[in-house]
Amino acid sequence: MKVKESTLQRCKEDGEYFEELFKQKVEAKGLVYKKSTQQDDWYRHIDCYVNGYGVDIKGNRHFEKIWLEYTNVNGNNGWLRGQALYIAMHISELNAFSIYFREELLKFVEANVQDETTNPLDYFKFYTRRKWEKKDMIVKVRYNDIKHLELDLI
Repeated sequence: MKVKESTLQRCKEDGEYFEELFKQKVEAKGLVYKKSTQQDDWYRHIDCYVNGYGVDIKGNRHFEKIWLEYTNVNGNNGWLRGQALYIAMHISELNAFSIYFREELLKFVEANVQDETTNPLDYFKFYTRRKWEKKDMIVKVRYNDIKHLELDLI
């Protein structure tokens, strides 16, 4: 199953939009923002550095649907197992970024998720797409499930 070029382009544009929005919010708070290298982005899952700390930025998250990537589509570590210190998720209903320690989200998933599913409607299960020869393992949670791990809103 191949992803359409228009879908890839929309994802790229969305990513750029949310990264710019995050940059504006960070700089408005007087913090130092620095864009990561392409190598850091691809291999370490770090989109930028804020005051020297790695941050991975996620856009388009909603109260009832937040996907957490444990393993990526190539079978490599997903962003939960990347090297960013922080994950910044833009929650649409809040119109704000919810900030988490990446390792706390990872510990939460490892403590609460054991089963696998092929149904994207399931929560708290590793969703897989092996039938399409994809190797990803992602977990769907709700904002309220991880809100207690939130460090800040910006």
